[in-house]
Amino acid sequence: MRKFLFASHGRFADGIRDSLEMVVGKNEDISTLCAYTEDVPDIKVSVQKFLASLDSQDDAIVITDISKGSVTNEFITYLEDPRLHLITGLNLPLLIALILESPDTVDTKELIRTAVLESKETIQYCNDILLTRNHKTEDF
Repeated sequence: MRKFLFASHGRFADGIRDSLEMVVGKNEDISTLCAYTEDVPDIKVSVQKFLASLDSQDDAIVITDISKGSVTNEFITYLEDPRLHLITGLNLPLLIALILESPDTVDTKELIRTAVLESKETIQYCNDILLTRNHKTEDF
């Protein structure tokens, strides 16, 4: 089974889960870790608890907010665990692409690679797009 963990500095992970649920509905396989808050005073303990909660056949997709940040760095120490898949750059298009794919239809690594590529295409500077398309707002 695929389990998802959104991990961030502060409450960003909870907020983006709330936004995701507005788009795709609730998903019991999604957890959040809001580091450096009253709920998560010790990130090391929280990461260890999450990993301990996984079954041997689970795939854990962890999406963190900042590359090279302390939250990401904590998970990097566990990358030898074959169940753990770590992505940085927590954003809504990435999450939608990951969540909407059926766990039975595609390999987890392939799912992640495709979702990352697709979500990169959603980051755009709209002013430049508008200027290059002769001021046609319908092109968005």
